[in-house]
Amino acid sequence: MSEQLLLVDYENVGHVDLSAIPADVRVAFFFGASQRTVPTAFFKSALRLRERFVPIDIEGRGKNALDFHIAFYLGEYLTTAPQTRCVILSNDKGFDPLIQHLRGRKFSVQRVSTLEEGFPSTEPSRTAAGPKRPVTLQATVEWLSAMQKNRRPRRRNSLIAYLHSHFGRKLSESDIEELVDALVAEKRLSERNGTITYHL
Repeated sequence: MSEQLLLVDYENVGHVDLSAIPADVRVAFFFGASQRTVPTAFFKSALRLRERFVPIDIEGRGKNALDFHIAFYLGEYLTTAPQTRCVILSNDKGFDPLIQHLRGRKFSVQRVSTLEEGFPSTEPSRTAAGPKRPVTLQATVEWLSAMQKNRRPRRRNSLIAYLHSHFGRKLSESDIEELVDALVAEKRLSERNGTITYHL
């Protein structure tokens, strides 16, 4: 099986659930010059990927500086391993003409806006024990930790709506209810009269 490479435009996409990345994928993670800190939960997830996680810091500032770095590393990987399947995680459509050109030369390259779009198998299967909890619970903690505190939903109903939207409506509302209950049980959240307090 050919190697798979994920190139993450962190400056553009923000939160990424590293725990959902398949085990056979190498991750080149590009940090912009203004991104000097990351949430603790994200850092721990990165450590679990060990040598598969390759952080790349962009020192210079300027329009499209990070995009040019991604293009360079993409070309470098394809030169040394032309059979590599490369996925760029970014909302920046400026990559699309380059990707079209590379596809015309028979390279396997695509741009996606979500991990699920690039790696459909990242969605954990439902079991009789309940919703897709193990990965989703960790993903929720990382996502909420990465959010600015003043932007986190303060009411249970608002949190459920946010989570429902964030997970692309792949989880039912009852699954989200169970997920919130699990966060409370693990003391990541506390709730009083419908008001949520975060302990992340």
